[in-house]
Amino acid sequence: MSYFYGPVPSRRLGFSLGVDLFPKKICSFDCVYCQLGRLPATTQERFSCVDMRAFKSELKTIIKKNPKIDYISLSGSGEPTLHRHLDTIIATIKKVTRYRYPVCVITNSSLLYREDVRRELKEADVVVPSLDAASSETFYKINRPYPGITLEQVVDGLFRFRKVFKGSIWLEIMLVAGYNDSLAQARLFSEIVKKLRPEKVQLNLPVRPATSAIKLPSFRRIEAIRKIIGLRTEIVASCHKETQRKLICTPEKAIITFLRRRPATLEDLRNSLGMTKSNVGAILSELLMHKKIKARVYLGKKHFGIYD
Repeated sequence: MSYFYGPVPSRRLGFSLGVDLFPKKICSFDCVYCQLGRLPATTQERFSCVDMRAFKSELKTIIKKNPKIDYISLSGSGEPTLHRHLDTIIATIKKVTRYRYPVCVITNSSLLYREDVRRELKEADVVVPSLDAASSETFYKINRPYPGITLEQVVDGLFRFRKVFKGSIWLEIMLVAGYNDSLAQARLFSEIVKKLRPEKVQLNLPVRPATSAIKLPSFRRIEAIRKIIGLRTEIVASCHKETQRKLICTPEKAIITFLRRRPATLEDLRNSLGMTKSNVGAILSELLMHKKIKARVYLGKKHFGIYD
């Protein structure tokens, strides 16, 4: 198993070297907007599956190639906090890279109510926790959590983590039209944000294809929500336009590794992998012909991915 992917151009992290701790999608939520498809079952059981020797070896190989990296981020195809001993994994990343890059953990916040999870996450430099609902009804509709996980647990976990975490918290709210984009919901978000005091609030949009039929809020509505939530709230911009300096593996493997974690447009792949448009197009055509990937049109753009 490959534990790393990218570096990929991120809408908020510049070039992010992704860390995927799981061989397949595993999560405590089954969000309506998830780009990785529906889950047969959610879970909140934590377990370990990383071979640390292989993990360190792969990271050393990547770093030797000196790609452009702004952050190393734990995200990938599973909820990172479901993996035990995150503090050891983060410490290993910092030691191997000689503390050259900040480590970011992107989490759905579902397990922050647990003291062990909060303790392990303290080792990160930046944590991006999501909060997609400010009422229980909306929470169950948009996040479809593992039975027993409640919005009250999630919010309380965020407050408890804020008290012990010395790094930066960038709270993410993924806006989906008809689910959580009402002004009443925005006012509830505002009350939580005032108490949480994150360094940033980022209003994000599901701009990659999901299996559920979802729509984006209008720009006017997004701007109204931003104003209600208040200071330090930003609308996440489009992807980083700078291209990667060079590939860290063969072109076909690089594209397949990328698409296993997220759907992408041809332009996304070109920017991330530092390849020419014609080379990316030729490889995508070959992969489509052999049915290794699929193509979908979403929001007027053709996205390529490995869909079930």
